[in-house]
Amino acid sequence: MANKKNPEAVYSRDELIHHAVELFQAKPEAVIGALHSAGKNEFTVDEARRLVEQFLKGKVL
Repeated sequence: MANKKNPEAVYSRDELIHHAVELFQAKPEAVIGALHSAGKNEFTVDEARRLVEQFLKGKVL
Protein backbone atom coordinates (compact mmCIF):
# COMPACT_ATOMS: atom_id res chain seq x y z
CA MET A 1 0.00 0.00 0.00
CA ALA A 2 1.49 3.35 -1.04
CA ASN A 3 1.69 6.15 1.51
CA LYS A 4 -0.34 9.11 0.31
CA LYS A 5 0.07 12.40 2.09
CA ASN A 6 -3.22 13.44 3.65
CA PRO A 7 -4.19 16.94 2.57
CA GLU A 8 -4.44 19.38 5.42
CA ALA A 9 -7.91 20.53 6.42
CA VAL A 10 -9.00 23.91 5.11
CA TYR A 11 -11.08 26.33 7.19
CA SER A 12 -12.99 29.50 6.40
CA ARG A 13 -11.82 32.90 7.62
CA ASP A 14 -14.82 33.06 9.95
CA GLU A 15 -13.98 29.73 11.60
CA LEU A 16 -10.37 30.79 12.15
CA ILE A 17 -11.42 34.17 13.54
CA HIS A 18 -13.96 32.51 15.85
CA HIS A 19 -11.20 30.26 17.30
CA ALA A 20 -8.43 32.87 17.27
CA VAL A 21 -7.48 32.57 20.92
CA GLU A 22 -7.37 28.77 20.93
CA LEU A 23 -5.46 28.42 17.65
CA PHE A 24 -3.17 31.45 17.59
CA GLN A 25 -3.20 32.90 21.12
CA ALA A 26 -4.26 36.18 19.51
CA LYS A 27 -7.34 38.38 19.58
CA PRO A 28 -9.88 37.93 16.78
CA GLU A 29 -9.10 41.46 15.58
CA ALA A 30 -5.48 40.46 14.95
CA VAL A 31 -6.57 37.45 12.90
CA ILE A 32 -8.96 39.64 10.90
CA GLY A 33 -6.10 42.00 10.09
CA ALA A 34 -3.70 39.20 9.24
CA LEU A 35 -6.06 37.41 6.87
CA HIS A 36 -7.52 40.54 5.30
CA SER A 37 -4.88 41.08 2.63
CA ALA A 38 -4.32 37.39 1.82
CA GLY A 39 -6.76 37.50 -1.09
CA LYS A 40 -8.62 34.30 -0.27
CA ASN A 41 -11.27 33.06 2.13
CA GLU A 42 -10.01 29.59 3.08
CA PHE A 43 -6.77 28.65 4.83
CA THR A 44 -5.08 25.74 6.51
CA VAL A 45 -4.26 26.32 10.17
CA ASP A 46 -0.54 26.47 9.31
CA GLU A 47 -1.09 29.10 6.60
CA ALA A 48 -3.21 31.21 8.92
CA ARG A 49 -0.73 30.84 11.78
CA ARG A 50 2.12 32.04 9.56
CA LEU A 51 0.09 35.08 8.45
CA VAL A 52 -0.92 35.95 12.02
CA GLU A 53 2.70 35.69 13.24
CA GLN A 54 3.89 37.94 10.40
CA PHE A 55 1.11 40.43 11.14
CA LEU A 56 1.89 40.57 14.85
CA LYS A 57 5.61 41.03 14.23
CA GLY A 58 5.07 43.82 11.70
CA LYS A 59 6.37 47.27 12.48
CA VAL A 60 3.98 50.13 13.05
CA LEU A 61 4.98 53.30 11.26
